[in-house]
Amino acid sequence: MDFILGNLRTIILIALAVVILVLIIKNYQKIKSFLLEVKLELSKVAWSTRKELMASTVLVITVTGIMTIFIGMVDLGLSRFLSVVFK
Repeated sequence: MDFILGNLRTIILIALAVVILVLIIKNYQKIKSFLLEVKLELSKVAWSTRKELMASTVLVITVTGIMTIFIGMVDLGLSRFLSVVFK
């Protein structure tokens, strides 16, 4: 009994691994079919070029910076307004 309690974590991990292995073996054809469909769909994707990716990244960072400044200014303005109103 002490052996089982002392190694309970290991026993649970081994049992879980066995269950996962059985599920993989049982559903091998479904998994294989799924992965083939994923490969087919990924071949249809229009991947961006490095130049497009860099331009999009710069745009996202710029817009995020502008929004950060705008929201910060609105927050500061509202904070000052509310501190004057509730004084």
